[in-house]
Amino acid sequence: MMEFIIKQQEAFAENMDKAEKRMSQLEKGFVGLFNVVNETAKLQKELAESQKEIKARQDYTDERLNALINVVEKFISSRNGN
Repeated sequence: MMEFIIKQQEAFAENMDKAEKRMSQLEKGFVGLFNVVNETAKLQKELAESQKEIKARQDYTDERLNALINVVEKFISSRNGN
């Protein structure tokens, strides 16, 4: 009976070692995934900020282009009127 108990205890200890190794691997994988998710969120935030800046610059360019178009239209219409 003691031999059986000892073998069971050894098997249990082996299974615990395997489980601890698996948990360690899962923990490393989880930490890696967590880091990737955080980095992705950071990059998405930077991208959103960059897009806002691009939008502001496009709006400014549109205003300037419209002003130029108005000047050219006035110039052309004044030449056609004379």
